[in-house]
Amino acid sequence: MPESVGLLKRIVGWAKNQLVTDVPEDMALCEFDCQRGQCTTDEWATCERRLSQAAGELMPEKKAPLEKAAD
Repeated sequence: MPESVGLLKRIVGWAKNQLVTDVPEDMALCEFDCQRGQCTTDEWATCERRLSQAAGELMPEKKAPLEKAAD
């Protein structure tokens, strides 16, 4: 019986890896928040919105950490 449980876990793991994967950070904006269905390679390479990471839209602008006040 334990062999069948191990086999089942491997099959479930394989199926999960086929269906659910992490989206690379540089592609997440395109995958989840773009009006266009598909872009050509040239359009993707020069996409201003992607290159600026949609600054001010979804992703907060990165700010320098606050310096601790001298006591």
